[in-house]
Amino acid sequence: MLKFSWLTCMALLTHVVSADEIVPVRDWDHYRDQLISTGYSPSDADERIATSLGVLQSMDRNAGSDRIGKLAPAFEFEAWLNSEPLDIEQLRGRVLLVRWWTDTCPFCASSAPALRTLHNEYEDEGLTLIGVFHPKARRNDPLNMPRVERVVNQREFEFPIAVDWDWRNGTLKDWWLTGPDRPATSVTFLVDKQGVIQFVHPGMEYHDESGPADHAMCVDDMLAIRSEIERLLAE
Repeated sequence: MLKFSWLTCMALLTHVVSADEIVPVRDWDHYRDQLISTGYSPSDADERIATSLGVLQSMDRNAGSDRIGKLAPAFEFEAWLNSEPLDIEQLRGRVLLVRWWTDTCPFCASSAPALRTLHNEYEDEGLTLIGVFHPKARRNDPLNMPRVERVVNQREFEFPIAVDWDWRNGTLKDWWLTGPDRPATSVTFLVDKQGVIQFVHPGMEYHDESGPADHAMCVDDMLAIRSEIERLLAE
């Protein structure tokens, strides 16, 4: 099996972005259109997407096993939307789902409906879902809150959004980027009511709809996340 790191995924998903405004990816079809608009032929765009989906299929889903049983580190985020700043110590007693995502990644765009669904289904049962924006394109720019607000509005996220702008040195580093190579940065953690990490989805994509066969594993991943949320809520 081929081994990929988050640096490989960044290289696969990076393409030319307008210097004036980053247009958030809506879905895989929109991502294909973006590739073509920046100079890819339709066949080259399809090949690039097929390579990206190949990474998704071959991803080691046990890549986060070293984090299981660890106390979740503190939040050190630059900004928040849809919420006052949240403190992980003050969230004890609730189950947490913490997902890092960005605006230029089709994996993240395809997972957006799943985040909305999980928030709507489980918030009243005791789940706090936190979506953590971390920039990939133009990640060395200063903090740009209008950019974050634009994609939060586009994806209709009503749950708390944290901004981990300096993620290579920030909270994502503390939670995920230490230790072994990671397959992606769009990682999801489930944290139990005592603040201990109990489940890690190591990145990319998950959702309810099966769609094409090359996304079937996304449905299996969503089932695993649902099952673990329900187990932790019942404890």
